[in-house]
Amino acid sequence: MVVISARFISLLLTALTAGVVLGHVISRAGKMTLSGPLFVTVQNTLYRGWGKKVGAIEIGAFLSTLGASFLTQGRNTTFDLCAAASLCLLGMLFVWAVFINPINARVRAASSDAVPADWASLRERWHRFHAIRAILAVAALIAQISAVLLVCSR
Repeated sequence: MVVISARFISLLLTALTAGVVLGHVISRAGKMTLSGPLFVTVQNTLYRGWGKKVGAIEIGAFLSTLGASFLTQGRNTTFDLCAAASLCLLGMLFVWAVFINPINARVRAASSDAVPADWASLRERWHRFHAIRAILAVAALIAQISAVLLVCSR
């Protein structure tokens, strides 16, 4: 029952994580039409307070998936899939910490009256790194679903 609970929590939190990051990717087309001042306003309005909430979900997804990996040790393919999902989620956190968080800090420090000169580059990089995170999130979700289906097929 512990393994089932851990994998359920892991799968749920990873699905939520993938949903959030895919939302960023889907919003790209609309945000590409915004002017610099409006882009800064939208970013600072929409994403205010997201860091703690979404960060907790993403960290929870990673930790619960890592826990599920440990609980499935010795089950070869199932363990491998859980471990792969853990690495994908860790990669997501790494991309956020190293590449996206500094962009977020610059945009948060800006206002519609004082837009960074390179705001268009910041916007493009923000979306590109979120696309990378989306790929990692979906890969983690696929690995976790595959692990569950593998167990169910036995």
